[in-house]
Amino acid sequence: MNYQPKPLRSSEDDDTYEKKEDLLSALTSVVRFSINKKDDIQEFFKEVVNQIYRVVSADRVSLSLKGRMECNDVSSKKRPKVVYVPINIKENDMDICIGHIKLEKGRDQNIEPEEINFLETMAYLTGLKFQNSILELVVYEGLVQTLKVLVNTVEAKDVYTKFHSHRVAQYSLGIAKIMDLPKEEKDIIKIGGILHDIGKIAIPENILLKEGKLTEEEFNVIKMHTTFGNEILKPLRFFHQERMIVLYHHERWDGSGYPEGLKGENIPLPARILAVADSFDAMTSDRIYRKARSFEDALKEIKDLAGIKYDPYVVNAFDFFLKREYLK
Repeated sequence: MNYQPKPLRSSEDDDTYEKKEDLLSALTSVVRFSINKKDDIQEFFKEVVNQIYRVVSADRVSLSLKGRMECNDVSSKKRPKVVYVPINIKENDMDICIGHIKLEKGRDQNIEPEEINFLETMAYLTGLKFQNSILELVVYEGLVQTLKVLVNTVEAKDVYTKFHSHRVAQYSLGIAKIMDLPKEEKDIIKIGGILHDIGKIAIPENILLKEGKLTEEEFNVIKMHTTFGNEILKPLRFFHQERMIVLYHHERWDGSGYPEGLKGENIPLPARILAVADSFDAMTSDRIYRKARSFEDALKEIKDLAGIKYDPYVVNAFDFFLKREYLK
């Protein structure tokens, strides 16, 4: 049997292979792009344009949403220099054009049929992703509003804790900004701050609103609010990261917190941020059993407990934030 070696791949084959790899990579990037918040939609459109630039050599690529409009037919076999590829969504089993991808080439270049095919695929994926994301965001916003109502129900029971969750969210977001956390983490911290005490909806009012000192047994019931909150959010797939805040915002740097006694950096950072903000607001708010402490006094205690109850890095950021915004 004669052995015949395979011919070496030509440079033209290499170029074709690389183009296919780029095309596959571009389509995969668009499909996998994560849209969790409204602001992500604009970033998604930018990603679509960037991926088109990767695959097609063009002078200009743009994506525009202009409501319902008539879009150019790109099914012609001509090799144009400019194309408008429609972005469609489905409405009552009909394709509705909501915008277009525009691609322009220079004077000496034409847009090839395979490039138009690629643009049509990108436009299809863009419309599909956009429509599905809008539906998910509507559901998400509805859930957030429903959960806010539950939080307000808890806080309405006790005039002393009214707006507590919103203040905690505000302080926590201020810390996150000083720490220069990514926008996605800031969004998680904001929602987590609002929802952090949602589990108190399951605590009996005779314990939650008790004027005197809690017994050990009653305090153990109060401590369950972190677990109850986690259970409330668990079926809602949108709030996985926020759940970690709800569950762990009473953990302490030295391991003395609850519900699991996590220690140091084993506590998720957003929960360590909430721990500082939550404690500070509790100290500086009136309670049935005591008057509010001053910002200066509460801040001193927080700083004294840095490295014991609280993450020192978070405390430093909170100190900077509070002095800049409130203690000028």
